[in-house]
Amino acid sequence: MTTFSRPSTPAFSIYVPNVSNINLDFVYNHYVYDEGTNPIAGIPEIFKRRSIEQVNTNTTNFSFRAPRYVKLTWDIPPTNNPSAAPPNLLIKNNLEKVAAEDSFISSRFTSHQFSNFEDIENAHNFINDQYLVPGISQASAIDNYVSDLLSQYVETGDETDVEKLRNQITTAVENIEKIADRPLNNLGTNYSNDSGNQILDAAGFDQLVSNVPPLQAKVSSLVLPDVFVSASLSQNDITTINNFYIKGLQASSTNDDAIVKPVYVGEKSKNIENFFSGTSLIGYIIEKYELSSEGFVKIATFVIENISINSYIDLEVKYDTDYYYSIRTVAKIDVPGYDETNYEVRNLTYYICSNPVTNKIKCVEMVPPPPPVDINFVWDYKINKLKIVWGMPVNSQRDIKQFQIFRRSSINEPFELIRQKSFDYSTKKYVTGESIDGNRSDMSHEEAALVDYESRPSLMYVDEDFIADVEVFSSSKFIYTVASIDAHGMISNYGAQFEVTFDFFKNKIIKNLISNAGAPRQYPNMNLNVDLFKDVIKTDGMASTRMKIYFMPEYFKLKYNNEKVETMLATKEQNSFYKIQIINLQNQKSDSLKVTINDPYGLVK
Repeated sequence: MTTFSRPSTPAFSIYVPNVSNINLDFVYNHYVYDEGTNPIAGIPEIFKRRSIEQVNTNTTNFSFRAPRYVKLTWDIPPTNNPSAAPPNLLIKNNLEKVAAEDSFISSRFTSHQFSNFEDIENAHNFINDQYLVPGISQASAIDNYVSDLLSQYVETGDETDVEKLRNQITTAVENIEKIADRPLNNLGTNYSNDSGNQILDAAGFDQLVSNVPPLQAKVSSLVLPDVFVSASLSQNDITTINNFYIKGLQASSTNDDAIVKPVYVGEKSKNIENFFSGTSLIGYIIEKYELSSEGFVKIATFVIENISINSYIDLEVKYDTDYYYSIRTVAKIDVPGYDETNYEVRNLTYYICSNPVTNKIKCVEMVPPPPPVDINFVWDYKINKLKIVWGMPVNSQRDIKQFQIFRRSSINEPFELIRQKSFDYSTKKYVTGESIDGNRSDMSHEEAALVDYESRPSLMYVDEDFIADVEVFSSSKFIYTVASIDAHGMISNYGAQFEVTFDFFKNKIIKNLISNAGAPRQYPNMNLNVDLFKDVIKTDGMASTRMKIYFMPEYFKLKYNNEKVETMLATKEQNSFYKIQIINLQNQKSDSLKVTINDPYGLVK
């Protein structure tokens, strides 16, 4: 007896090519007081009125007018048939009708995205919301959830199978809880190194894998039921789960099985069947998400009606905010259809979008402010006090909001903060991390006493500790410098350092430049503007009638690791000599003494 099988039911699978190499750049031009709380803060009205696609970021005008923005760039997917949407069928006017490529498939198939963090997160939230009540631990909540699942099973009388099933479900739920508690950007997936060992230290690794797409496949509904549709399972779902290994495999060999026929859009579209009268890529859909304490929040959807464009500018961003941008390619597919109203066959247009490709960015800038300039010192004769004045440095970001005044007695001592000027009126403030900060609310009384809060930039400070006593001709001698702090908590290097004292004979302040600006805070003496090796010897009396010169070198030559040899002596054999200049301070006459040194190796032979 011969058995014939019927043809399988076709199921068309649409593949729309994804974009690749998504790059996100945060550009910060200048400060706006509410940039951390208002996404449209400081955006010029001309940009608000114009289409964002018309903004040319390559012009100087744009760079100076836009306070901050995120620029997206990507590689255009390969295509031989780019097109544009008809004027009456623009993507932005049909967003609700755009279907994902996974939905364009027979109902006999289930499209499931393995390692889908969204599904895992939903299950995690369901357990916490429904079972994690006050007084109940996480383990008890999981146990209650598993018991409720088991209660829906039909009693089989086999306690062994029930207990085995309990253990399997408990392990699965616990794994969901563990994965859901991990950082959101690793997509709930475990990763291994080249040796096959699981990577446990995720420091810096999450960013690497955040762009790795999860495995997505279309599986027959007879084999894999969509158990992630809802957190609670019906009796039919449970029965299907119990029997899908056997019944699903048996059914897969019957005539109910379907054959997936892929349809490619793009460079492969020339091989599609005649069922489709036309396919083309027409643009992109960009979805913007903000990461907050409550999770991911969808902020906006942008539409680009031209497949040839590979960049986009998002002006409406808040400072110090994490944004995720998801880009989908949109394809237009024309298929013949029957219009029952007009009793005619005509083309139907479908908009199908690809799977999303996502990348993230944190909108922060890491450019510290420049130190203050034109530091000067003025003696106020009315109050007999020293005034320290300085100028606002040239700063295109315009975000300097605090100044620090430092003082020390000598270059052998560290700087001491004597006053901090704060005029930061930002709606969202950032701290420097130091114990004394105008933006800190938890300072002690002694720390807060060192901060002056002002409504506008202050460029002057009076040092009450600098004393010039005319009666005893005694004056303080301090080294001063000033540093800047911007609105984002970053501190500049030290400004120019000056040694200041009072000259009673000239009746004015004397200042000497000790160090140029730019010394790091950890190394205040790095740019000292002094000669550390004094080469002047003063003598008088009988001691000035004789002079002995001693040659006591510690090294003749230095040999480096790269085998380079450097001679440390200037000898007579090299036609080199030293000079000693002798100056008579009384008659202002001078003379020079020439000193030569023989080769030291020749002396010891």
